[in-house]
Amino acid sequence: MAFNSKELHKTPHETNWVVQINQLLDPNNLQTALQTPTSIFKLPNSITNSMPQAYFPRHIALGPYHHFQNELYQMELYKLDNAINAIESFKLPQLHQIAADLEQFDIKIRSCYNKFLDFGAEALAWIMLIDGLFLVQILAISNDENDELRRMRQDLYLPSPFPLFVEQKLYCSLIEANLMTQDELVNDILKLENQIPSFVLKKILPQNLSNNLHILFFRFCEVVSPKKLPPHDSPQFMRYSGYTDLYQILEQSHHLLHFLYLLILDSSLSIDRPVGMALLRGSFLVELLNALASVLQIAFLQQLSEAVGLIQSLLGLFRRVGSSSSSIGEDMNGPPLIPSAEQLRRVGVKLEGNYEDFHESISFEKERRETCLKFPTIVINAFSEVVYSNLVAFEGATKLNPPCFSNYVALMSGLITTIKDVKILKEASIIESHIGNEEEVVKLFDGLRSVLELKNMAEIQMVKDINSYYESCWKVKAKRFIQKYINPMLKVIVLVVVILLIGVVVVRTFCGWFGCLRILHVVSGVSKD
Repeated sequence: MAFNSKELHKTPHETNWVVQINQLLDPNNLQTALQTPTSIFKLPNSITNSMPQAYFPRHIALGPYHHFQNELYQMELYKLDNAINAIESFKLPQLHQIAADLEQFDIKIRSCYNKFLDFGAEALAWIMLIDGLFLVQILAISNDENDELRRMRQDLYLPSPFPLFVEQKLYCSLIEANLMTQDELVNDILKLENQIPSFVLKKILPQNLSNNLHILFFRFCEVVSPKKLPPHDSPQFMRYSGYTDLYQILEQSHHLLHFLYLLILDSSLSIDRPVGMALLRGSFLVELLNALASVLQIAFLQQLSEAVGLIQSLLGLFRRVGSSSSSIGEDMNGPPLIPSAEQLRRVGVKLEGNYEDFHESISFEKERRETCLKFPTIVINAFSEVVYSNLVAFEGATKLNPPCFSNYVALMSGLITTIKDVKILKEASIIESHIGNEEEVVKLFDGLRSVLELKNMAEIQMVKDINSYYESCWKVKAKRFIQKYINPMLKVIVLVVVILLIGVVVVRTFCGWFGCLRILHVVSGVSKD
């Protein structure tokens, strides 16, 4: 038998690529690929390197991006077992038949992902089927005894006092096997690289569950949403979301994370793009007084090591004064920055939270009697890092304009720089935290700030308004005056004081060792005075 030498040297990667190109040569397939929005993205290292735990699955790989990672392989057997059980639970046909049906949508599935998928059509169909059934089984839970899905599928539920997922049989088996915690499971489901296209879920589910997929999605999003959501069947929800109903939101979304995004943000609306800041804090005068007190309290025969350490601290203090002065100059010449919550409150700005629309409730109102910065109340919980990071990443990857959620997170990152800022925002009902530690909230927004693209913020009207008001306050003007005119003179004064203090330390140390009683008596007399 003769073999084609070119075929022998082809790698599996090249073979899959050639197969996909040949498929796309069909005009209908090419049109399908062009019309299918890309919505599931492999994120660049520039984003994931800062917080890899927020973007990469830790236990569960859903979809093709992380499917063959060795550290996630343990879950594959559980997912396969779940898929087999789903045949009976969901009254499904045989899995081979469903997988064969999914192969017909190979081009559309691939078009949902922004990276080349090095799988054949059959392998990709099986990945979608097994992972999709696993996701739906996890979502098919409820604590509401009157819930429609609970009545339809009684066998999926177990009585439980816990608020989320614990009552679901599949989840219980995962917990008993010590594979993951509840929070880890939820976080993996939310990650952008771990999404399953919504249309795939509709294809693999029976009609009764497919028609209720929007309820499954909403019930999950209620728990993880950064914004409190009204009941899905209430008139308030209709006004809040800007959509006719949940089913319409599902039709507009491409996957679970996108569904959550549309729930909390109506992309037809916009807010001004804000920016974060971190102003200089601390007072070198306190350190200077502490150093002076230490000098005056040196004993007659103080050890030389103490004197050397004191001189080093004085020199370090002088270097810090110089660096602080240069930093202040750089801040003044840089773009306008948003003050923190504590700084805004110091100049009389009232911070106020509300449960109104996520967009329109963000405002900076300057009135005669009171200036108020209003924000929607956000929820901080165990899922916030993953939710915020992946919503920002999704918004950036899809190049939504304006990037409303990213702008909101950027503004919050500016307001939160210290624990005191978090406490102020809690008092103002802007933050509703369930993690119990203000420091964790600060770390959360510090991490988010590192992945935000803050460009051209000086031209945004809200930034201009806030900074204009802040800079016009007499307290801030006085501070700027001190920074501009007093600090240079203060630097000279500090230099002189540091030199004198070093001289005092040297003289007293020298005389303490070599007995310069006369000089030491004079210096001691000066210290006592």
